[in-house]
Amino acid sequence: MKNIKKLLLLITLCLPMVSSADCEKWIDQLLEKYHSSRESDMPVCKIWPADESKTIVVLPFPRGSDDSIFYDLDVLLIDTQSGEVIAHNWEPDAFVSDAIQLVGFGIDTARYQLNNESRAFGVRVGFRGSSSVYPFYEQQINLYVQQNEKLNRIVNQLVLKTSGGEMYNCKGEFHNNDAVLLLGNSSTNNFKDLIVSDKEQKGIIKVNSEGECVEEITESTKREYILYYNGVEYPLPEPIY
Repeated sequence: MKNIKKLLLLITLCLPMVSSADCEKWIDQLLEKYHSSRESDMPVCKIWPADESKTIVVLPFPRGSDDSIFYDLDVLLIDTQSGEVIAHNWEPDAFVSDAIQLVGFGIDTARYQLNNESRAFGVRVGFRGSSSVYPFYEQQINLYVQQNEKLNRIVNQLVLKTSGGEMYNCKGEFHNNDAVLLLGNSSTNNFKDLIVSDKEQKGIIKVNSEGECVEEITESTKREYILYYNGVEYPLPEPIY
């Protein structure tokens, strides 16, 4: 399934399993200072290109059994030179990893300039199913903005990418959704409206005349919807997939 394999590769590249060498020195110090009794799994960090005096750090903390692992999440904005915490957001039970396994975190520093003073950054999270017959992948994003000593989460678990289907002996079907998050021209409560632009593809898997296993797209749909800031966050609509 070429589309699914391409998406898996793309998300793997977008969700690095190791931290940037320029900032990883702070991870152990932050863990020792603020979370000395716990171990972090898949921490990531990135110097913020928009303001290199600041570094973004994501510290996930797993707990639970092998069947269901809950992740507490500490997202921090620190001083790049000193490692001192500028602002942070602590969220218990932020994500769960079960039959659909959480496989990685990434930091998104695209230009989410919400107004003249406020610029957000994203934390992307990837999930993968374990079935080869029913492959599944999903990527979500949270957006955070600094307000004094707090990092406020203003977008929560917005699904940007999904990929799945059913295949056995080169017969089956697949579906892919790939969305991008854009800034709108209008504002609500002093924050730019966010446009979610989504492309959905559906298709079949079959053996072609040369005996090769190929995918054939049978349906392609584009759609957009808008997220409005309510003064606290951008509420998400009901799932569209």
